[in-house]
Amino acid sequence: MPRRPARIARSSSRSSKKAEPAAAPAATSPGGPLLSVARVAGAHGIRGALRVRPHGGASTSLAAGREITLRRGGHDTMHTITRATPHGHGQLLVELDGLGDRRAAEALAGSDVLVPMDTLPAPGANEFYYHEMPGFRVETVDGRMIGEIADTVHTGATDVWIVRTPTREHMIPVVRDVVASIDRAARRVLITPIPGLLD
Repeated sequence: MPRRPARIARSSSRSSKKAEPAAAPAATSPGGPLLSVARVAGAHGIRGALRVRPHGGASTSLAAGREITLRRGGHDTMHTITRATPHGHGQLLVELDGLGDRRAAEALAGSDVLVPMDTLPAPGANEFYYHEMPGFRVETVDGRMIGEIADTVHTGATDVWIVRTPTREHMIPVVRDVVASIDRAARRVLITPIPGLLD
């Protein structure tokens, strides 16, 4: 039922692990705002491949032919992905144009991987990107106003929305048992509170 920075998140009983993190737009490029969709975990092999960890799991934003920006220490470099393959543990092996040795790849460890927001695939029915969610109203299915989404916390097991009012803060897990529906046009989320959730 959801999406994170660049992948689609669907709330489920296990959480929206297909989503990419809810990073805010990271910067603006000549092509428009950029969004962080992954981070370089390190080098792989001797030919300059990178181990890349997408925010939240598998990503359609990182594929051969995709232009990306790598940001490390405030310095940006632009690259084109020549190959991207699953690597286990939620990582990808990514090869870039012009990157052909391990030393150069190691120098990119810790870089944020950014893509233009206007190149992200459109969300499908009952899907969203986490970076869209701040400001969405959260209500219970019986009409009780809870507050507005301020941020998303990625705990590793379950993503959690921080929902605030002027006087309170609630932690709402993004799972199917709680999130009943998401209306992107109306910027509204309906939830079915589990016992103790709103105490």
